[in-house]
This record gives sequence, C-alpha cells and structure tokens, in this order.
Amino acid sequence: MANTEDLGARVFGARIRARRKYNDLTLNELAVRAGISRAALSKIERGEQDTSVSNAMGLSRALGVDVGELLAPPEVVIARSSSIPAHSGYGRGTLRRDLPAPRENMEVVHYKLDPHCETASFAAHRSGSRESFFVLAGTIEIVTIDRRTTLRAGDCAQAPGDVPHQLSNPGDEPAELMLFIV
Repeated sequence: MANTEDLGARVFGARIRARRKYNDLTLNELAVRAGISRAALSKIERGEQDTSVSNAMGLSRALGVDVGELLAPPEVVIARSSSIPAHSGYGRGTLRRDLPAPRENMEVVHYKLDPHCETASFAAHRSGSRESFFVLAGTIEIVTIDRRTTLRAGDCAQAPGDVPHQLSNPGDEPAELMLFIV
C-alpha cells in the first residue's frame, strides 16, 4: 500500500487533471495560467511531484476552485440500507426513500410504485429547479398539467421541477426509478 504522502500527491494530481479536462484546458494553457512549467504540471498531474503551497494556490486560481477542494482527502460516505428510511405516505402503492445527496441543493430519491398506482401530486420545487428521472424497472409516467410522458426501464428524462407534477405506474409490473432534483 502506498504511503500517505504518495496517495496525497496522486489524489491532488488526479483532481488537477480532472478539473483541467473539465475546463477544456491543455497542459500548456493551465501551466501558463498557473505560472508553473509544463513539465512540473505534468509531474504533478501524474502524482510524481509534490507541489508548494504557492503552486497549489496558483493552480486552484487558474482552475477556479478552492484549494481546499483540491487538497481534501478522498472520502467515500456510505449509508447502509437500514439507515435510509422508507416512506409510504406519498400515495397508495408508493414507497419513497430519500437518499443522502452528494451536494447542497440536490435531492436524490428512490421510488417504487406498485402496478396501477401513482404518487400524490408534488408541489413545485424552487424556481429554476430541474429533475432527472431514470427508470430502473417497469414503466413510469410523469404527469404534469398538460401531458403524460411515458418512460420504460433504462429511459432517462429531464424536466422542469418548478411545476406541479406526479408519477404513476400504468403497467402490470412494479416500477422503480431514481429521481435527481437540482
């Protein structure tokens, strides 16, 4: 197993590379913006070279992120199934589990709907919110004021979250989906 310093350099480097690619920057472009050599940046990204606080600050500014985000130790947060309560008060034949969200202002919800059941109507979320629906099993209808959108297992849809809506299962089999609200 690698020592903690090697792991820290590899994690820092991987985060730099990921942010650079996300920002669609070349190695040269980031090196110039951060005020370091291309060779040094390449070694940093590969985890082969530790960097100074000054270089870390320059990289974070050039990438538009907080230096703490680049330096924080990697963390995997586990929520065991038994710690995630299931709620049945969202409509007959409906089971809802609110999962831990990976960031602020985001909800992650797991739904199971029995055949021919629907959720209660959901109030509109905050203005500008968006919802992504991913159907794991069965058939789901997203019901809004003016339409019914049918999704089947493997389908994904995005919709405004700031309008009233509900979910239904028109099928003869149980349905299951993941809902992400941002």
